[in-house]
Amino acid sequence: MNWTKGKDHALTACDVYSVAGKPWKNRYRCKSCGAGITSFNSAKSKYSVWAGQLERDLETKKIKNWELIKPTVHIFYETRMLDVDDGMPKWDGYPEVSNRIG
Repeated sequence: MNWTKGKDHALTACDVYSVAGKPWKNRYRCKSCGAGITSFNSAKSKYSVWAGQLERDLETKKIKNWELIKPTVHIFYETRMLDVDDGMPKWDGYPEVSNRIG
């Protein structure tokens, strides 16, 4: 998939689908394999990128361009798959408008 710049911030080579009961929320997945990539909340005008889909260096296994894309907080932390002990703030929703839980 490609994330292209421009006023629409288009995702190419992706399927988009709405989340049941949340007409303001769309999710994007790869057209080839179906893996979830990101979601967009039109009510908040925010994207959530799923870190497991970020490109990694084949030798080091580290996420490419980490300094440009590293997170500053964890969101929706109550639904996490594992605990993350990195000292960053953790929220049960979006930062500053939901409950801080860590």
